[in-house]
Amino acid sequence: MATFDTLSLFTAALMLPEPWYIEKVEFPEESNKARALHLYIKFRKGARFPDPAAVGSTLTHPVYDTQSRIWRHMNFFQYQCYLHCEVPRITGGDGKVRQVSVPWARPGSGFTLLFEALMLMMSQAAPVASCAKQCEVTDNRLWRIIQHYVEAARAEVDLSGVTAIGIDETSKKGTDYGRP
Repeated sequence: MATFDTLSLFTAALMLPEPWYIEKVEFPEESNKARALHLYIKFRKGARFPDPAAVGSTLTHPVYDTQSRIWRHMNFFQYQCYLHCEVPRITGGDGKVRQVSVPWARPGSGFTLLFEALMLMMSQAAPVASCAKQCEVTDNRLWRIIQHYVEAARAEVDLSGVTAIGIDETSKKGTDYGRP
């Protein structure tokens, strides 16, 4: 039977591929207003990364520098979880410096992919405001997640065969249509 230390356990739980690993786990004292779990992700020294702008290329580049980022992850039990990482930037083949893509979040998002997936599933079954409250985020942030994925899904749909659409009218409260 394999034994795991805390760092290896969280690295496995987050399914972090090489060269990523959990360097440190912090669980601040209860004196804070809200307890939270903080996971610090690092990459192995000497790691090389693909250029996110060179889709399909197998070339990798050395790290130019890093930028500090934080993402909200799904709660561990009742505790909010945050991933912290010094995300590498590389100089691409065109000479431009770009931040590499991380496997746990989409570019530009402050949430992990798993947190976004949870929010999307919850918002299918309950109002956005209640989902946001339950996960302790603002409803505006949840609406932005939903908007991103709706736009991505709409971009995938081929509407070239549509020749006509029908629109049903909506009613105002108190309008009587002569129904019994």
